[in-house]
Amino acid sequence: MTKRAGDDDASAFAEAVRGAKPLAPEERARVPLRPPSASTGRARGGDTDARILSSSDEALETSTSFTIAAVGEAIEGRATGVDVKLLRRLKAGEVRVEARLDLHGRKRDDALGALARFVADARAQGRRCVLVVHGRGAHSADDAPVLKPLVWRWLAASSLAASAVLAFASARPAQGGVGATLVLLRQTRG
Repeated sequence: MTKRAGDDDASAFAEAVRGAKPLAPEERARVPLRPPSASTGRARGGDTDARILSSSDEALETSTSFTIAAVGEAIEGRATGVDVKLLRRLKAGEVRVEARLDLHGRKRDDALGALARFVADARAQGRRCVLVVHGRGAHSADDAPVLKPLVWRWLAASSLAASAVLAFASARPAQGGVGATLVLLRQTRG
């Protein structure tokens, strides 16, 4: 008999929950939804990008459908229920980029509109992986990035991203590094 990769995990889980009893319906409580942030979205470290990512933006709808980790200038996120292996494949460059959007030089509102149209169009065309180039913010006022955290917040919190995006991560160095974000899109049902 061949042992499958998930057998150890399944056995460990079964052992951990042995003897557990489900709560009665009247004992269950709904946990209030909060937007992802450095403290609630699993962002690690005290870096500026994580703080910017957690700031509120009136143009964005909030959702907690992504697990986010920001480390230094890099970020990664995956939708609830998405296998971490898929995120690893995206970060490793194993998924071919099929479309690119360059946001350099755009104002916030124009960049958000372009990003939303780009993601919607790419998904409608059946594209799986896209690259959003936003820059590192080296030429922004006060040397603080504007577009990078804006893109990250949109990916983590917009209703369109929640329905269209499986995972996202800072790009590999050859693709723009932390000045670009890889986005893995859900397949359209057809």
